[in-house]
Amino acid sequence: MSRKDLNKLTAGCLVLTGFLLAGCSSSGYYYDRKTDYADAKEYPAISLPDSAGARQLKQVMPLPDITAQEQLDDEFTVPRPDAMPVVDEDLPPSELKEFTAAEGIDSRLWLSISNPPAVAWPMLQSQFEQLNWRVETANPSTGHISFVPDNQLNAQPVLAVLRQGIRGGFSDLELLNRQGGVRTDSAAKALLSQMNARFFGQELTSQSVSLLAQNISREKTIALQATGGEDPVLVLGTDADRTWIGLELLLTEQFSEDEQRLLSADAVKREFTIVWLPEEERSSFLTRWASKPGPESQYQLILTGSSPVSIRVQQNGKAVNPWEARQILMSVRKLLN
Repeated sequence: MSRKDLNKLTAGCLVLTGFLLAGCSSSGYYYDRKTDYADAKEYPAISLPDSAGARQLKQVMPLPDITAQEQLDDEFTVPRPDAMPVVDEDLPPSELKEFTAAEGIDSRLWLSISNPPAVAWPMLQSQFEQLNWRVETANPSTGHISFVPDNQLNAQPVLAVLRQGIRGGFSDLELLNRQGGVRTDSAAKALLSQMNARFFGQELTSQSVSLLAQNISREKTIALQATGGEDPVLVLGTDADRTWIGLELLLTEQFSEDEQRLLSADAVKREFTIVWLPEEERSSFLTRWASKPGPESQYQLILTGSSPVSIRVQQNGKAVNPWEARQILMSVRKLLN
């Protein structure tokens, strides 16, 4: 290396060192902000406009409802915020579901879509276009839609409604008769099956969202109410029959282990009997075979009301320890997120 090149290299290193030292100075990138609070200005509190009601902002970040006056015991654990609905990649995009009539509950047939109503609504519009079905009326705010399959000229429009599913991040599509009841006939099943097949074959390159269809999701409100001196209650905004059907399916699918299991479902009494143990008392995989939970681990989930629906925990007709009731209801609420 010549002397001239060496001088250039040395000069370049000096310039680079100067920049680095300047960055570390008090006026550089790493500015010392430890005393900024002394010069900070105080601004008035932010006030929301009159049009921004609490109901509109309630679901921005859902939090468990806990009354401050409640007397909490030493074993109380602060519940986590409600998790945002996350769709498992292994879930099918849609699934045709059917419920056979039980005492006091009518049959039901619906297409469960693994997307919230705001996303499912534009997906349905796309489906109708691809199937060449003519849409007569559509109201994204209420989820009601009428369409003519195969563009039949003299055919009566088919009535349908898109509802918020009992689980967050899911939607239910039902076909309705002229009286507003849910159709369960073979023709309705054929139409929903055809749409279900289209959902499986659809390639989603982009995802649209309907702002108006977000109103449908307001039907789903879940709150764990635990006020001082009263038993904890889980309150659901969906109607009684859909709540019962949805819970029975979820408990059957998810409560399937020996230490957390659905034993029976009594539609007349609106009562589920479950086996439940706290996580800290559950056995390991190696010792689970040695013992089974006894009758003391059996509880009843009692559903009352029509809309909203209240769920309470009892054991042999009596109220249980508030801590146990709260933990059980939190396990149920976790299924609904």
